Amino acid sequence: MKYLNLNLFKPKNLVIPDSATKTKDFTYVEQPAIIAEADAAQYKRAIVAARAEYIQQRSILYDAYSTAIDFDAHLKGLIDRRLLNTAGRKLEYVINDEAVDGVDTLLQSPAFEKLIRDFIMSKVFWGMGLFEFDSKKYGDKEFMSYQLIPIKHVDPFMKIVRHVQYSTSQFDTSYENLKNVIFVGDGKDFGLLQQLALIALYKRSVMNDWASYSQLAGTNFREVIYQGEAPDAATREQIRRTVQGVGSGTTDYSKLDMHIETRNQTSSSQNQLFENYIKYLDDTMTKLVLGQTMTSEDGSSRSQAEVHERTQDSIFDADAKAFIDFMNYDFYEMHQIYNIPTGGVWGFVDEGKSRLEELEFDIKLNELIAVDKDYLYEKYGIAKPDVELASNLASVLGVGALQSLQGILVDPVLSREQKIAALIILFGVDEESAKRLVGEEKI
Repeated sequence: MKYLNLNLFKPKNLVIPDSATKTKDFTYVEQPAIIAEADAAQYKRAIVAARAEYIQQRSILYDAYSTAIDFDAHLKGLIDRRLLNTAGRKLEYVINDEAVDGVDTLLQSPAFEKLIRDFIMSKVFWGMGLFEFDSKKYGDKEFMSYQLIPIKHVDPFMKIVRHVQYSTSQFDTSYENLKNVIFVGDGKDFGLLQQLALIALYKRSVMNDWASYSQLAGTNFREVIYQGEAPDAATREQIRRTVQGVGSGTTDYSKLDMHIETRNQTSSSQNQLFENYIKYLDDTMTKLVLGQTMTSEDGSSRSQAEVHERTQDSIFDADAKAFIDFMNYDFYEMHQIYNIPTGGVWGFVDEGKSRLEELEFDIKLNELIAVDKDYLYEKYGIAKPDVELASNLASVLGVGALQSLQGILVDPVLSREQKIAALIILFGVDEESAKRLVGEEKI
C-alpha cells in the first residue's frame, strides 16, 4: 500500500535517503539500518523470517544486530578488544623459511588491517561475509583494496548480490564465478550476534525500566491527610491552593484540619536489583565474546584469573588461525592479482614472550625443577657475585656494615665508578675486589 509515494509496509529512514552504490562488479541500493525496538517478540519474528525455508528475509534481523552494536557500549568494547588482538599482529609471507619482501606493499596497505577486522567480524559475529578485491593507487604505488558487500544484500544460497535488500530482481548479480570475490563463513550460520543481540535487547529493556523507575522514585510527591468530614468542592479548592503554596513560607494550613507529608519511593534494594541484572547480562556477553569474565582486578585469586586469561588467549589464537587459513586457501586466488609469488605460506610473526613473561615462566619453572643459577645469570645479563670474596667480607664486617655494603651495591642512583669508590673508601676494599663486587658495567 502506498500513500504519498511511500510504502507503508516497508520500514524507511526518511532522514538518510537510499543511495545506489556501484563497485567493480556489483550495483546495489544501500539502505541505512532501522533502529530495532527492544521487543523480544519482534526479534523472534525476525529470526523466523531469516530462517525461512524458501525465501529468507534477513534484513530485519541484521538491523537488530546493528542496533545492538551501535547502542550497547559494553558489547562494542568487547568486540573491539577481540578484533584488535588479531589485527595488531604482524603478518608475513614465507617461502623456504624466508620472509618474502615483495609483499610489503600489500601488507602496508591501509586496507589490510581493516581486512583482518572485517574478516573476524564477518565470520565470527555475523556468520558470513562477501569480499570483493581490487587495487587502488596511492601516489606511484598500487595497494590492495577491497569492498565488504553489505550483508543484507548477500544471498548465500542463490550466490547473488541483491540490487535491493528486501527482494530479488532482474538487476541482481551472481558472484559464483568471479575470481576476485571471496565468500567467508556459512550461509546457515547467523553468527555470535544472534545471541548477543538478544542479550543487548533485554539490557535495553531493563535500562528503560530503570530509567522510568528513577523518574518516579526520584520525584518527591505530597501526601495530604485531611482529618475532617468529606470536603465539599469549596474546601477541596482551598486545599488545592494551600498545597500549591507549600514551601513559599507564607502558607498556614493548620486551620484546615489537615497536614501534608513529602514522600518519595526511592529504594536502594530496588536499584540493586536493576544493577545486578544488568551486570549479569554484561557478564554473559563477556563470556560469549572473550570466553571469560574474571581478571585479577575483580578480586579473584591469581590462579583463577590465569585460567580465565588462558581461555581468552585460546579464543584469540583461534581467530588468528582462522585468518591464516583464509589467507593460505581462500586468498590464494588473489596472488595473481597482487603479483604475489606462489609456493609460500602466510603466518603471523612469533614475537616471543616479553621479558616479564619470561621471568614469570622461569620463576614457575624453578618451583617445579631446580634451574641452574648460571643459566639465569647469563640469560638476564646479571653479574654473578664473587662468593669467596663475599664470604670473606662477611667474616670481617659486622651485620650492620654488611647491610650497608649491600645497599651500596644495589643502589640504582649510584654509578659503577661511585660504587667502587665507596667500597674502597668506606670499607677498605682494594680496587680489584671492589670491581669484582660491583660487576661488569651494563651496556
